[in-house]
Amino acid sequence: MKKIKYSLLLICNITLAGCFGSDTSSSSSVDRMIDNPTPNEIKVIVDGKELTIPAKSSVNYTFEYGKHTLSYGDQSLNFIAKPSTTDSSGLINPTQSNYYLLTTFYTTSNVSDETYDKLIAKHLNSVPVIINGEQQELEMPVKVINDVFIERQKDFWDYSVDEPYPDEVTLRGKGQFQSQKIKLFREDSFIESLKSEGLNEKINFINQHPTFSEIKKYTIPNVQLDAIACKKGREFVETQLNDWNKFFTSTGKDLASLYKQLTSNETFQTKHAIMKECTSEGDTNRSYQSATRQLEEAFDETNQINFFVTQ
Repeated sequence: MKKIKYSLLLICNITLAGCFGSDTSSSSSVDRMIDNPTPNEIKVIVDGKELTIPAKSSVNYTFEYGKHTLSYGDQSLNFIAKPSTTDSSGLINPTQSNYYLLTTFYTTSNVSDETYDKLIAKHLNSVPVIINGEQQELEMPVKVINDVFIERQKDFWDYSVDEPYPDEVTLRGKGQFQSQKIKLFREDSFIESLKSEGLNEKINFINQHPTFSEIKKYTIPNVQLDAIACKKGREFVETQLNDWNKFFTSTGKDLASLYKQLTSNETFQTKHAIMKECTSEGDTNRSYQSATRQLEEAFDETNQINFFVTQ
């Protein structure tokens, strides 16, 4: 395939800033935009309720913490809505359309094109496209995502689909000359941005995504309690497993309270204090450490997101 470099040079002056943040500690639900970037109306079913989303539009929906179902076309999946350990936002993408995370730098006016190219170089990716009927690759500072649940804490952005790039931003810190910013684009808007930067050819982006059934599912690991040599460690892991089972069947504030307990600093400290105690008692095979690692690997990557797919 032919390689094309298309760097999307954006150099701006710097004077304006923004901020983000909200408190969801007392919430029992999470709001999310369900987006339809396609040129056709779609119907999505959430927990048996049909939602009609017009072409190139979206609806806001409130999900109580707990288990839900989402159906689109002939596909369905189960998922958990839950609190996030950090402020989180995002959108739901039932059509699994492509969205684009574009990285750019705002710089002071004395920065050269050469310096900008060095800044942007580590963010360049080869993106497969079809231009004038020929499959090629564009090298640009873009990450293509088409997850059903697109979460800002997983794939970070500064500006969402309906937020334009500001003309200027403010630098923080003495001697700063640049600020990295990321914007999330729908495909139509992204193609328009390419045209505004001088791309005149007809371009189509390739969309590759798993089916709903192929999406990774988070489940409670099958920890062998009898294999944990340390009694106190075995009791702690058994309690954790029981709490995770309750989590998967809880709703609303009950789920929020339980999740806060499971991810609390107190629980973390207790886990590691027991680890030291088990080691001193002769758990030479580190059976307790192995069991707690199974739980960590199962759920740690979900801490900063509000939605994850389950069986």
